[in-house]
Amino acid sequence: MSSKKRVPIVSIVGRQNVGKSTLFNALLKKKLAITEDYPGVTRDVLRARVLNPEKGLDFFLCDTPGLDIERPESMEEAVLENAFRQVAESDLVVFLLDFKEVTNYDSRLIEKFRKDPELKTIPSLFCVNKVDHPEEEADLDSFYRMGLSEILPISAIGRRNLPLLLEKIAFLLPSAKRKIVENETEEETKTSDEDFSLAIVGKPNAGKSSLLNALCGYERAVVSDVAGTTRDSVDTTVTFEGKKIRIIDTAGIRKKSDKGEALEFYSFQRTKKAIQGSDIVIHLLDAQKGFGDFDKKIVSMLQEEGKPFLLAVNKWDTIENKDNQSFKDYKERLHSRLPLLREIQIITLSAKEKQRIHKLMELTLDLASRAKRKISTSELNQSLRAWMAEAGRSFSANRPPKMLYCTQVSISPFHLILFVNHVDYFKSNLLTFIKKKLTEKYNLQGIPIHLELRSDRK
Repeated sequence: MSSKKRVPIVSIVGRQNVGKSTLFNALLKKKLAITEDYPGVTRDVLRARVLNPEKGLDFFLCDTPGLDIERPESMEEAVLENAFRQVAESDLVVFLLDFKEVTNYDSRLIEKFRKDPELKTIPSLFCVNKVDHPEEEADLDSFYRMGLSEILPISAIGRRNLPLLLEKIAFLLPSAKRKIVENETEEETKTSDEDFSLAIVGKPNAGKSSLLNALCGYERAVVSDVAGTTRDSVDTTVTFEGKKIRIIDTAGIRKKSDKGEALEFYSFQRTKKAIQGSDIVIHLLDAQKGFGDFDKKIVSMLQEEGKPFLLAVNKWDTIENKDNQSFKDYKERLHSRLPLLREIQIITLSAKEKQRIHKLMELTLDLASRAKRKISTSELNQSLRAWMAEAGRSFSANRPPKMLYCTQVSISPFHLILFVNHVDYFKSNLLTFIKKKLTEKYNLQGIPIHLELRSDRK
């Protein structure tokens, strides 16, 4: 029986009168803290639990007193000491600043969080409060110049961007994004000492079981020339270059027959569940059969679920009269079938002959590492603005698209939220251009990119 995990702590900090208690109340939708227009009202640490399993949220939210008491009296010194003790126990700090006024206190407090041995290890999300109008979201340069990496414009009173703030908290808390699966059995639960889980998917008889056996080094799954021999998912764990990986050999995805075989429906559901429960996916093709319509459906499912994947072309040893051009030609045929595959890593192998299995695992480890990429808000905004300027008017008609602010809220998929002047001005070709730039700059090959546009103008 594993020990119960500690609920993470998120503390709202900042100088007096920046709106900490108002934000605390707004996030909880209850009036627990005392809020007044004059500074120094909050004299102790308030704590309440935020629990929303559907959004991956479970943490204690703490409201601290203003941390800018310059000449503390005996009582205030104790309050301040208690506040900093609370902050030191936090898993994430929401550092609140005033959009209309940045003081010396703010700068000194930021420096303390940067230099204090205990505080500098705690991730900080800098929220600029009192950003009451959408146009002001593009005016955060002065805060970027302060060297702040994670900046979020909000209005606690106007409740602007508070759902986004909760998304960012879930994203930045290491354990907050754990997916809760209903009716999950003990055997299906991912163990805490695994580095990641890997699903092997593809059409029946593509060689999934042979690949699993090659990866394991022994006969783990039944291998047969009869398509669809594997009727259930078989899990096993391997260690490769110090990484512990749970590998799922899925039941072959097969088109539903006219009679609607219950077994095939069950196999499809198990495959879908395996994809949902995995961190990384290998999509296996039969070199002789190529990329068919049902492979397209698999890629669509992977995109929909936001799963990083690579394409492995099995039975490459059976292709006759190969030369240096063969693989290039094969890839071009794949790209013509589905242009999306241009952004996906493709490797040839032979599971039966155990050829290029080591290389496949190297690519899988690399993909798993890249899939954890978090880009700071400041860097993202700098990159996106440069690309928007590069695009100029080439992707727009009479109404130029304008990005006000963007931030990352998920790693798998790589999910960005863009606040824009008008959603309709961002045409599909511009979004494709932005995705291509993101893939190139941040090495996101094989990682689905989701761009979510938000605007106050519908």
